[in-house]
Amino acid sequence: VDYPKAPDARARSMLLLTRVMSLVPMRLKNDMWNADVAFDLAAFHSLVRILKRALRQLVEASLTSILLLDLGRVNSLPDGFMCASPSRQDQTTTPAVLPTFMLPRACMGIVVRYFLEYSGSAAQFVTDVEGKFPCCQCAAKDLQLAFAFWDDLVRCVRDIAAPLEAEELYQEMTQATGLLAAQQRRLKLGPAQVAR
Repeated sequence: VDYPKAPDARARSMLLLTRVMSLVPMRLKNDMWNADVAFDLAAFHSLVRILKRALRQLVEASLTSILLLDLGRVNSLPDGFMCASPSRQDQTTTPAVLPTFMLPRACMGIVVRYFLEYSGSAAQFVTDVEGKFPCCQCAAKDLQLAFAFWDDLVRCVRDIAAPLEAEELYQEMTQATGLLAAQQRRLKLGPAQVAR
């Protein structure tokens, strides 16, 4: 039997980067996904889907409990306070006041893997990524948002690693950041400047 072998450090870093960044939604055209499929990301997203449904049910149950104690509070809830439909102006946002735990697709993780494995020239990358993923509205800009998300997540894990005894996770994220930064320098594509 040919069992899979434990991934090396580079493969672990790529798995971590693609899984984490696959949580970032992409702006897609009204078209079918006509690019690669990653079965690892599909399996990861089946677990994410279960977790997000459970979190949404927890939020709904908590809100129901609060409202049953005082039905007068119902009138203070704004319209669409848990609306999960994306905004027409920006598909990555919703009008919801409470977390909706929208289920993302694994698209960004597939684009990140393409970025990490890309061996062409920096001048040709944006053209190539747009051609490889024609169902994405702007794959390069969405990729930069995913990089910004990664940087923020690394900063958060760095701040909580010692108190929560998560130093090993932080070390793995630091190693993955090195892999990502090397490719970003080579392709001259860094994180987007996101307003905070």
